[in-house]
Amino acid sequence: MLHSLDSPRAPAQAASARRADAPAAATAYPLVNHHDLATPIAWRRDRVHSVEEFLCAAQRLAVSLPRARFAINLCRDRYHFAVGFAAALLARQISLLPTYRAAEPLQQLARRYPGAYLLTDQDEGETSIPRFCFDGETSTESSPAEIPVIPADRIAAIAFTSGSSGFPQAHAKSWGSLVTGAQALGRQFDLTHSASRTAVGTVPAQHMYGLETTIMLPLQWGWTLHAGHSILPADIRADLEHLESPAWLMTTPFHLKALLSERRRLSGLEGIISATMPLDRSVALGAEREWHVPVHEIYGCTEGGMLASRRTTAGEAWTLCHDLRMRHSGETAWVMGGHVGAWLQLADRIKLRNQRQFLLLGPNQDLVKVAGKRASLTALNEALNRIPGVVDGTFYRPDPGPAGNGRLRAFAVAPGLTRAAILAELRTRIDPVFLPRPLYLVDALPRNQTGKLPHEQLKTFALHIMHPQRQAHE
Repeated sequence: MLHSLDSPRAPAQAASARRADAPAAATAYPLVNHHDLATPIAWRRDRVHSVEEFLCAAQRLAVSLPRARFAINLCRDRYHFAVGFAAALLARQISLLPTYRAAEPLQQLARRYPGAYLLTDQDEGETSIPRFCFDGETSTESSPAEIPVIPADRIAAIAFTSGSSGFPQAHAKSWGSLVTGAQALGRQFDLTHSASRTAVGTVPAQHMYGLETTIMLPLQWGWTLHAGHSILPADIRADLEHLESPAWLMTTPFHLKALLSERRRLSGLEGIISATMPLDRSVALGAEREWHVPVHEIYGCTEGGMLASRRTTAGEAWTLCHDLRMRHSGETAWVMGGHVGAWLQLADRIKLRNQRQFLLLGPNQDLVKVAGKRASLTALNEALNRIPGVVDGTFYRPDPGPAGNGRLRAFAVAPGLTRAAILAELRTRIDPVFLPRPLYLVDALPRNQTGKLPHEQLKTFALHIMHPQRQAHE
């Protein structure tokens, strides 16, 4: 299905009408929502890609892809990812979006989805999985006069949880849910009538949060996406300095804290969105004071996408997306409506304030009990990371052994601090029964690209630190 740019109602106008009327009722949505083919859709320091170039690239790639049902999109360059994602859609293939790149997990993924191949823009190392390399270079000899329109019920992607609370879980995403999710994201931050902006991200496009904010938001709101995948503060600063339009930085608390620690000016920044884990209010305050832009947080999950947001410096309460409803019973909360669809059970403990606002108390699994007292691992981690001089840190609760010895440990990256100093400071911030026994000083934690600590990686890391001799023998 195609939608002509020469028709009386262009795709951008049609999509706006759907947003105002009944976004969930549409049977199809355009691939992009820009006003004309000459509009920039992707930016890199040495080149700007137009909508026309993007559509030509996607259509030409679609006919070149291997005949398969699943494409594992590992493209690091965000423009390459977007072209590959669009091409798979046009070829009626489902994009698999793993949050990992290690050979063995990818082999397991390929076995789970027979016939899947790697769609990549660089060497991924030795693997038996068939691969299709895409360098982003395409001809624009045949210019498209129409923007493809994709059925809303077509499965566009399968996203995976980060594995921070166990093994990654798969969740299928229809094109309609991705589009209406992007529309909800724009409305949540009042972007409906804004001029063109550039989305700059430190989060991989394969992550659900990265897909929503750095791919779907630009495609559906006429924005430009930043083609790179900068993570280091110096690279982010350089990218922002070269941009011609105001930018929104889509990042994580881990990356934002590193960026703020440099105390350097950021030019061209209009707003910051953070997600993947709670953002410390002191970091948000520092960012707003240093760069004079609002700092927002997104609360969501792989299953439902973005569910709520808050301006971190304005208070603890989260505001639900306009089309969503939430209900609460005992320790369990559910959300439904809009891009989420039917009732979805949440994995977090929530306290409702009213129909639109709630407090987030932490994951259901993060409660620990010691000597008859209860505490949240999230709260304990926040207390540890607020200590001046602690660059990074986490509490760790091992699986109870035969003797039930599952006492709390902690790992801290704190150059210049001693264990005794950190424990003394912790004693003033948490109940002493929850003090870690012991506390380990380490050079770094095994965080992934989004700043999270996947459960299995943290478990392996902890075993290596706590039992180095046993690991050496194994």
